[in-house]
Amino acid sequence: MKRLIINADDFGLTGGVNRAIVECYQHGVVTSATLMANGGAAVEAALLAADNPGLGVGLHLNLTAGVPVMPGESVPSLVGSDGAFPGLKTALWRLTSGKARTHELEDEITAQINRLTELGIRPTHIDSHHHLHAHPRLRSLVRRICPRHGIMRMRGFQMSARSPKGAVIALSARMPSSGARMISPDKFSGIEVMGKGDMAAALRRSLAARGDVLEFMCHPGYVDEDLAKATSYCDPRQTELRLLLSEAVEAAIREAGAQKISFAAL
Repeated sequence: MKRLIINADDFGLTGGVNRAIVECYQHGVVTSATLMANGGAAVEAALLAADNPGLGVGLHLNLTAGVPVMPGESVPSLVGSDGAFPGLKTALWRLTSGKARTHELEDEITAQINRLTELGIRPTHIDSHHHLHAHPRLRSLVRRICPRHGIMRMRGFQMSARSPKGAVIALSARMPSSGARMISPDKFSGIEVMGKGDMAAALRRSLAARGDVLEFMCHPGYVDEDLAKATSYCDPRQTELRLLLSEAVEAAIREAGAQKISFAAL
C-alpha cells in the first residue's frame, strides 16, 4: 500500500498560516507540518500542535528569512547588517563560497532545534525554508547535528524535474554529502504546483510513480497583513488551501488507496 505524507510548510509564520494548516489537518488531509522556530507565530503554532496531537510536527529550518534564533552578533556570517537572514541567493552564495562559517551554522541549527524543544515540540523530522538543506554543505551539517537530538528523518528530493526550480533542487540533492544516514520518503512532490496547476492531478501522478512513500508539500494559509509583511508568497496560499479542502484532492488519495501518515510513522 502506498503511504502518503502531506506536509504543510511554514507553520508558525503567521496566525493565518497556522489557522489554515490546522483546518487542513482537522479536515483529514494534512498529516504533518514543519514549524519555523523563528516565526512570528511560533508560540501559537506550538499551542495549536498541543491541541492537535495527531499532527506530526517537524522543524522548518530557516536560514534565509527573518532573524536568527541566536543573537545576530553570534552568527555574523549568516546575517546582513540589519541582523536578519539575507535571502536565498545570498545564503546560497555564502554556503557555497564558505563565507558562512561552519560553527555559526551549527550553532543556529542547534538553537532552532532547541527552540522547538522549549516550545514542547518533539520534532518528527526536518526540512528547510526554500529547500536550503538540498545544498550538500548544509545537508552534511543537518545529518551530523540532527541525530544528536533524536531527529532521524529528513525531507528528501527524489522527484521528477517538472520545473526549473525543481530541477536545480534535485541536482543539488544528488551531490555528495556526509553525516549519518537519515530516513526520507521515497518520493517528493508538490513543488511543481505551488499556488497553480491541478493539485489533484499532481497527486495522482505522484502516487502512481514508483516508491512506497510519498511526501507531498503544501503551503496553505489565510492572507492577512502579517503574511504580506512576512513573504511575497501570499494569495497562492489561499488557492492551496481551497484545493487541499476540495473533494478532488480527497478523491485522488482515495482512488490511489493511499494510507495517510506523518513522518513519525517512517
